[in-house]
Amino acid sequence: MVDGKVMRTKQIYLGTAEKIMELKEQATELPYIKLKSFQYGKTAAMLSISDDLNFIEIVNKHTNKKKIEGLTVGEYLLLNIIGRCDGALSENGMQKWFDNSSMKLLWDFPHKLTCQNFLNHYKYIDHEASKKIEDDLCKILIEKGITPRILFLDETNWFNYIKKGEELPQNGNNKQYRNHMKQVCMGLAVSEDNVPFMHEVYEGNKHDAKIFPELLDALTERLTNLEIATEDMTLVFDKGNNSQVNIGDVLSKMHVVASAKHNQAEELLNIPLKDYKYLYTNPQGNKIYGYRTKYEFFGQEFTTVVLYSEASYKKKMKGHEERKAKIWENLKDLKRRLESNRGKERDKSSVEREVNDIIHKDFRSLFGYKVGDVPQGKKKPTLNIWTKKEVEDARYAGFGKTIVFTDMHTWHSKKIAKTYNQKYLVEDDFKLLNDVLLVPVGPINHHKDFNIRTHIFLCIIGMIFYRYMAWKCKHFGLSLRRIVEELEGIRLAILKQKSGRKVEIVMEEMNAKQARLVSLLDLGKFMDN
Repeated sequence: MVDGKVMRTKQIYLGTAEKIMELKEQATELPYIKLKSFQYGKTAAMLSISDDLNFIEIVNKHTNKKKIEGLTVGEYLLLNIIGRCDGALSENGMQKWFDNSSMKLLWDFPHKLTCQNFLNHYKYIDHEASKKIEDDLCKILIEKGITPRILFLDETNWFNYIKKGEELPQNGNNKQYRNHMKQVCMGLAVSEDNVPFMHEVYEGNKHDAKIFPELLDALTERLTNLEIATEDMTLVFDKGNNSQVNIGDVLSKMHVVASAKHNQAEELLNIPLKDYKYLYTNPQGNKIYGYRTKYEFFGQEFTTVVLYSEASYKKKMKGHEERKAKIWENLKDLKRRLESNRGKERDKSSVEREVNDIIHKDFRSLFGYKVGDVPQGKKKPTLNIWTKKEVEDARYAGFGKTIVFTDMHTWHSKKIAKTYNQKYLVEDDFKLLNDVLLVPVGPINHHKDFNIRTHIFLCIIGMIFYRYMAWKCKHFGLSLRRIVEELEGIRLAILKQKSGRKVEIVMEEMNAKQARLVSLLDLGKFMDN
């Protein structure tokens, strides 16, 4: 009834009468009723990977919990990792997640998963314990066949809403452009298989180049503990870490593949493109060219390859022209307003401040301007603006180009280029750590440095789990995200017999890829417990 009248508000076509009767008869023939369904694949995969890496035993070995009631420290940490990978974004949400997940069918224990219970177990994971746990996990990864020969090192940061923290949360140059907010920084080294082998958390106000020696020391210590000879290792990093001291430190321990800033070798940018040689085509279908030479950086001669990509050139040029046009438009608008005698009076200093606000920091060398005196009978100073052609020409010469240098003089230019461009591996891991669907670091809600370090440590362990799983499934030819999507589609159903009280837990119907994942990762074993 709608306003007293009989009206059709919804219509669903169920088929012919014969079809409905056929479905009814089929339903009565089914011996079971489905009571509930749970996501199982991703949860079971994390449990399987934990078993492979012996995670629980490793954690318990390096923590000192004298009295065990309920779960061990390792089991609490594993629950935290699985929960966060499954969408529980804080310790407060763990109990709700557990009650609605397949973990409730697999694990049974007497305690509630309160935030305080998790925090009580965090206290066992100090800096020394976390390093020992990572050491042992990395040793197992090597035993499994993941031995690093090339490591990619980079830094990132996460802003947070902490107003009164301890030493870690500080204001700094935030990569998400939230410079007004406090942040926490981290350095991460991953192998050529995209598996993390070292991470360090540090204060948000430390510059990348200045923290680099500490990261290098931590990485060298990790490799020594793993009995990997550093002189056989190659470290890849970006130009943000460049300095004579840093380059010297790396070369005293291992080989280097790094990039130089354009102003460190401007003459190389003016080499005609006809002198470049084709190297390879990247996965996006873009051709990469290179010009090889010897060049001195930081007082030492390196084999240097200037890389060029037309796709990158077009992207850089488009972005440059769009930003330049916007700045020029705003400057012309300011000039027009100053030439008008309407409005309030302006002095030279206020105009100069506005000009500096309009011209972005990285465009200040390109634009020239002069603020004149206030003319007779006027209320505002004059403004002349122009662009510097020689500066812009030099900038154009560098678009699409990357200057890469290395002490690996026998490497082919293609190998040098591919090795440097593989640094996207660590950038991919940073994206993974920012992804709510996989291993989210943010939001960081902890205030104490100890808990922040433990929180990030657990996120890194979750990433190790995922990357090891991707390595184990590499023959499937699926991306990590696709593997996770297939795992999420593997579900458990609780069935009850119509004729009795017996309840069974079974896997729902799967596709071929899901069945292969169940077999490879041995996901069925947890249903037998």
